[in-house]
Amino acid sequence: MKAASIIEEIEMIAEIGEAEDALDLSKRLVGDEQTAWAIDVRRAVTRGALDRNVLRAVASRIAEAMKPTVDWGLFAGQLADMEAGLRAALAADAAMPRAERRERSARQWVAQQRFEERVSAYSEQVEFVNRERGRARNQAEAAAVRAKTCGGCFQERAANGACGC
Repeated sequence: MKAASIIEEIEMIAEIGEAEDALDLSKRLVGDEQTAWAIDVRRAVTRGALDRNVLRAVASRIAEAMKPTVDWGLFAGQLADMEAGLRAALAADAAMPRAERRERSARQWVAQQRFEERVSAYSEQVEFVNRERGRARNQAEAAAVRAKTCGGCFQERAANGACGC
């Protein structure tokens, strides 16, 4: 369940609901792995009586917990600098002759292709190393199994070395 729908349901139960409704919500919250909230909702019911004020307090705590913790005002200066930089780059791009823009675009494309080729080569090397490691591990496990089993009947030897042959 989303926090907004949980808060809405809690407020509805606090207004017109009964203790059974709060207990049902608590069970659903446990099913959704919102255990702390479920415990808070469950504590709003005492001896079959619903404490609406406690339930409203739970809703406000959930709402407080869902508020964003980042102060985006701290980034306003950085965003303004970034916007100015982008605007300057766009203005420089617009002032550039068309042939020069095409040449720059071609250089960027070639650089991107080389980068992708390097990434592809690196990925192939990583896959090769992983395959070799896996092959070595499989060979070691196979050797251990062959050492334990009889080549004639393919059964594991007993502690005394006897097999089923």
